[in-house]
Amino acid sequence: MMTPGNLSGQGDRRVALVTGGARGIGLEIVRRLLADGYQVAFVATRAEHVERALESLSCPEDRLYAEAIDVTRQNEVERFIDRVQARWGDIATLVNNAGISPKRADQDAPWLSQMSLEEWARVIDVNLKGPFILIRLLAPEMIAKGYGRIINIGSLAGRAMPLIAGPHYATSKAGLVGLTRAAARDLAPNGITVNCIAPGRILSDLTGPPEAVVNRSALSRIPVGRFGTAEEVAHVVAFLASPLAGFITGATIDITGGEFAA
Repeated sequence: MMTPGNLSGQGDRRVALVTGGARGIGLEIVRRLLADGYQVAFVATRAEHVERALESLSCPEDRLYAEAIDVTRQNEVERFIDRVQARWGDIATLVNNAGISPKRADQDAPWLSQMSLEEWARVIDVNLKGPFILIRLLAPEMIAKGYGRIINIGSLAGRAMPLIAGPHYATSKAGLVGLTRAAARDLAPNGITVNCIAPGRILSDLTGPPEAVVNRSALSRIPVGRFGTAEEVAHVVAFLASPLAGFITGATIDITGGEFAA
């Protein structure tokens, strides 16, 4: 019998799907899961980002597969899942990392009065509808197997006063916490855990250099006195994806250097 700390005998439990896996935190999650022995499929919106990520990872095709799709379009997601299953079997680990956060040159400008409904809807669709679609599509096979790991990547902006992100982003990430709890409650009897990670200011190619004005301002609010790294987020994902985390579900884990606690 497999004990919680034993990774042997996992079989197709080692197939993972990561959304938004071509850059930043998502790319480091893909890299870490590959290092841990998973077969990893990932998606991103832009084909050039997918190609660049595949080149940087330099991994055999029997371990890594990726496509450019829109996670808000269920038919595209379904076809991608079908192709992954044809290659490797059922997907046991899902990391919902894809997200967008439109920025404005004038951060002091009023968001609510100037934001279009189209911009609002697009952010909610990518950041919240996308994870719902993926969970809804993959949960049945996880239930049938009696095992699954679902990890949603939220944000400090969904847990505290958003100082940089807009209201659409903060709302979507707060909603992701609610979706995590609801899905955890529904799926727990079937051996499936659902958790959320809420990163604070994590330096990557998406957040810009440390000396950027917005980053210097953010640093002053972080008690540990430094920015986080994408690798640190990936470490927590790897733990939550493992059998060691079988008694953790419905949780939101803050990776903020103490900023949320402060």
